[in-house]
Amino acid sequence: MIDIIADFVKLEEHVKDSELSYREAVADYYKTLGKKHGFTIRENSSVIKYGVNLGKLDVIWLEPNITFTIEFSSLEEILKHLWRIREFSPELSVLLLSSKSGCKASDVVKLIQNSPLLEEMKDRFMALDLTEKEVVYYVK
Repeated sequence: MIDIIADFVKLEEHVKDSELSYREAVADYYKTLGKKHGFTIRENSSVIKYGVNLGKLDVIWLEPNITFTIEFSSLEEILKHLWRIREFSPELSVLLLSSKSGCKASDVVKLIQNSPLLEEMKDRFMALDLTEKEVVYYVK
């Protein structure tokens, strides 16, 4: 599955050929990729727990239960996403980040690996740096 998700060449081609903004094109790529593999897809899907709407996840592949979260701004913003992901509890959460933003993949990885609040996520996430086109973290 990692080879499918971390195919930076195909992602870059999709973004280049798209008329969408970069962020929207990345979300569209993972939505299209999931459909291509026969998965049921949800885009901008709300996470509702305890009768409270915790916000939206960018893309979800339902059958393999994989979430995709895109964040190119600040570390503070990823905290909101991490809470949603933690509550949704997917089999794998893919964090799509940029080393050129304030939300660096290496910092997010350190946070997840060291925070007791995120203990459950340690073995079930992948962090991709879309700027450097590299898998920063993945548990095999």
